[in-house]
Amino acid sequence: MIQFKDVSKTYPNGTNALSHVDINIEKGEFVFIVGASGAGKSTFLKLIMKEEQPTEGEIFVNGVNITKMKRRKVPYLRRTMGIVFQDFRLIDKMTVFDNVAFAMRVIGARPKAVKKRVLYILGLVGLKDKAKCRPAELSGGEQQRVSLARALVNNPSIIIADEPTGNIDPEMSFEIIELLNEINKQGTTIIVVTHEHELVHKFKNRVIEITNGTVTADSGAVTEKANVPIAIAQEDLAIIPEEIAEEISDVSVDELNEEVLKAIAEGEADDE
Repeated sequence: MIQFKDVSKTYPNGTNALSHVDINIEKGEFVFIVGASGAGKSTFLKLIMKEEQPTEGEIFVNGVNITKMKRRKVPYLRRTMGIVFQDFRLIDKMTVFDNVAFAMRVIGARPKAVKKRVLYILGLVGLKDKAKCRPAELSGGEQQRVSLARALVNNPSIIIADEPTGNIDPEMSFEIIELLNEINKQGTTIIVVTHEHELVHKFKNRVIEITNGTVTADSGAVTEKANVPIAIAQEDLAIIPEEIAEEISDVSVDELNEEVLKAIAEGEADDE
């Protein structure tokens, strides 16, 4: 699903972020990317999402060489991904339901489809009873689960979590990773970037360590997963009518994030 072939990345200021990296992540894997701050973890993610271009080498996602991908096709690549942020990026003035629904409303999904889908996803992350709460009424772990629900609601085949436990306590951190594990069991590819080695050791997933831009360790454990290439079981997909599913596929990660950040900014402006 994701393959790096002799990939190097040097920034214009001369920083060598990655050097001759070879990584192969199979469909349905759960992979931890670990390393100290500045090791190259964030650059690794940016290359997958094509926010950055490698200086050398080739990168393949879903069998497509994205190194040669034209700019107009990049949004199609990002539509297959759901992003979980360290800082949650929730909209304070919206309820939990509306924060998750926002991802569907942006693309014009019908209210009935939104309601069914969002309530299902909130149930999946254990927050259905918090649907009417606002972010300020939730714990850090609960807010991160809302962020995860929003990433899941449009059925990505890949979940990328960038330091998802960085702002929550150890107990909640364990719960977030356990939840990602459960989602992974349904076939979704999970990539978690973290510096928390103790947390990683509690789970028996593949671990790739990056040090000073090079891969210094790779447990390489590829386990067989269920043959479901999306975050939700096949029988539950009927929740989304065909025409809505097509609309959802037309929204990219960057487009959604832009709308979320805009809504957050508008909310902050109203408070001033």
